[in-house]
Amino acid sequence: MLNLVIAILALIIWSSVVIYYFRSPLLHWFDNRFGKDPVLPDLDSDPEQPPSESHPTSAAPPADKAS
Repeated sequence: MLNLVIAILALIIWSSVVIYYFRSPLLHWFDNRFGKDPVLPDLDSDPEQPPSESHPTSAAPPADKAS
């Protein structure tokens, strides 16, 4: 039973050392694999217009023309 506990403890220690040593490539891989995808431009829009002009992010409400 003690051999099993020592084997599990050694496995935990070795895996944590490997994860700590390779943390930068691992984080880069996880971000590439599960991270947010970039927003693709709309294919139906006019190709000569930049994407910011074809899709305004904040439009002002229309002014009241009754007055």
